[in-house]
Amino acid sequence: MNDRVSGVVRWFNQAKGYGYIDGDDGREVLVRREAIEGATFLTEGLRVTYVAVTGSGELHAEHVHVAERVRLAE
Repeated sequence: MNDRVSGVVRWFNQAKGYGYIDGDDGREVLVRREAIEGATFLTEGLRVTYVAVTGSGELHAEHVHVAERVRLAE
């Protein structure tokens, strides 16, 4: 299994069930509702941990856990 990565949710569309995370490793990662554990959606600015997996030609997050809420620069 891959190592867990930390990042911050850039945006998440609740209606469509997906969004993107800016990983601390500098990579942009797709996140889908089904990958979130312990919650049903994410909000901008949440710090999360996840496992980054390459599938269908795109990097996506699995086993997503909310770590903490962070304030985004305005």
